[in-house]
Amino acid sequence: MLFTRIKQAARLLLVAAVLLLFSQVTDADLLDREVVSANVVRATTLDFSNLDTANETSKSLFFSVQGMIPSGFQVETVRIKNEGELAVAYQLSATQTAGDGALCSALQLKVLSDWQTEYSGTLTGLSYETTVLEGQKSDLIFALSLDDTTASLSNNTCAFNIRVASLTTINGEDIQFTDEEVLQNQVSTGTWSTGV
Repeated sequence: MLFTRIKQAARLLLVAAVLLLFSQVTDADLLDREVVSANVVRATTLDFSNLDTANETSKSLFFSVQGMIPSGFQVETVRIKNEGELAVAYQLSATQTAGDGALCSALQLKVLSDWQTEYSGTLTGLSYETTVLEGQKSDLIFALSLDDTTASLSNNTCAFNIRVASLTTINGEDIQFTDEEVLQNQVSTGTWSTGV
C-alpha cells in the first residue's frame, strides 16, 4: 500500500513537471531597467599648506624657543593657503608630544587673524575653526608666552604640535575630504628664582 502511494506521487510529480516544461509559462521572471542620463562625474581636490608669511616657503618647524623666562614671549606667523578646489574648513589644535606637562599647561597662546584675536588661552586648550575659500589664504599670528613664575617650571622643555586639520563635507552629505598639516614646536625655559 505504501509503495503504491509513493508510485502515484512520483507519477503525479512527473506529469506536473512535463506540463510545466511544455506550457512555456513562467511565474518569476522579472526585468527592471533604469536609464539615468546627464550625470557628470568630476574629481576635485582638497589641499592646503602651511607657509611662511614672508616668502611663502613651506613651514613645518614653528616655535623654537631657548631659555624662555616668565613674562617672555615669542611671535610666529603662518599662512594657511587653500591650494585645492574646495573651500577648506580647518581647525587648529595643540597636543604635547614630549617634555614637562606642567610647563606645557602653563604656556599661554594667542591667535590673531586679520588683527582680530581669535583665541586666547592655554596652549593645551587651543581650539579655533575657520574656512578658507578656494584660492584664498588665511594669515595667522601666534603669540606664545609664559606668565607663570613658579620655580619648578625653570629648566624644563615642552615639545608640542600645532595641528591644522580639515574635514570638508560636500553638499551636507557624508562625502568627506580630509587634509592635515602639522607645525612642530620646542620650548625650553631658562633659570629663575621665584622673585623674578
